[in-house]
Amino acid sequence: MGNQKYLNDTPAYLAASVGILWIWSGVQPLLTAQEVSLDLLGQVGVGQVWQMPVLRTASALDVVLGLACFSPLRRRAVLWAVQLVVVVVYSLIVGLCLPEHWLHPFAPLLKNLPIAALMFYLMKRSGK
Repeated sequence: MGNQKYLNDTPAYLAASVGILWIWSGVQPLLTAQEVSLDLLGQVGVGQVWQMPVLRTASALDVVLGLACFSPLRRRAVLWAVQLVVVVVYSLIVGLCLPEHWLHPFAPLLKNLPIAALMFYLMKRSGK
């Protein structure tokens, strides 16, 4: 019963907001920013022949992670741990390969810090 109390106290909008973010992050590059996304993949070293498969795979992963936030998996620590790892990996790739993004006026990398903190919080508040 220990973790169940915490689960009941965690507002549903936290998981839902993360889910919406993941889903949009997966859909938006394919719908409105495909060329920009492919260019960024090229800048981080993905060869042209692999850019579209990598973009589609990353987009699918983002959508799956987002949908999982609306499923019973949101009560499992493993979901939040996987999401946290994905955010850290994405951030490291961009931060190391495109360091100018650390100084970007919209702070795309810095925004990952509170997102990662929320995922860590949800992981700690979740069950097994």
